[in-house]
Amino acid sequence: MRLTCKTCGWTHYDNPLPSIAAFVRNENGEILLIKRGVAPGKGKWALPTGFMEQHENPEQAVVRELKEETNIKGSIKNLIGVYTEMTRVYGNIVLIGYNLEYISGKPKPGSDTTDARFVPVKNLPQIIFKSHRALIKDALEKYPATLIEVLKSKITEARITHTQLFYKGSMGIDARIMMAANLIPGEKVQVLNYNNGERLETYVIKEKAGSGKMVLYGPASLKGKVGDKLCILSYALVNSNHAENLKASIVILNERNKIKRKLI
Repeated sequence: MRLTCKTCGWTHYDNPLPSIAAFVRNENGEILLIKRGVAPGKGKWALPTGFMEQHENPEQAVVRELKEETNIKGSIKNLIGVYTEMTRVYGNIVLIGYNLEYISGKPKPGSDTTDARFVPVKNLPQIIFKSHRALIKDALEKYPATLIEVLKSKITEARITHTQLFYKGSMGIDARIMMAANLIPGEKVQVLNYNNGERLETYVIKEKAGSGKMVLYGPASLKGKVGDKLCILSYALVNSNHAENLKASIVILNERNKIKRKLI
């Protein structure tokens, strides 16, 4: 029942409040969540969300709230859906959910939040609002994350300096070169031999920084000999929507296995 003034005839309309929520995934397909610092749902996890201001349209509001609450800059890709939810604090709200592309920034809490982070889909905490849960469900069904393997690191023109058969299989690389190529110990690599066409997969271990060592250990040592020229590659699984944003670390070596040039 609406309240109406008997004198002037003015009617009070108790309409739902318009709000927005942002669904954002990073290159690994993880979902951006915030821990709320205010009621309703204080201390609970939710999507970045907020109310529209008088001067805004929904698209402007969701981009603004995303930045204010998480420090993440995003751009709208598409509308996911419109939802309603009754709350104790604000009454009935209409929630407009958008799918946004992650442009830049590192998650950190801002206005009305105490935490902000990307969370793997399989490890999502309990989401306090049912409208947000419905939004996430719809987004994952409509826009599933597709992971593809793309080049992350490349060392080229490397020369084999040593081989050692009786050793657990691996590829030894000068630690300084590993750092330049964004490789870590134990990381899987593909090794291509320019001289004989052999290709193999193994993992990397550190050799002394500045030594210029490139060592084939274990069975891998049978795939090349000292002096052979190698190309060493590493890949990363990323969301196909963000694959173009991944810039591979490429290191070109000279004949003494010293860094000649680095491309990023």
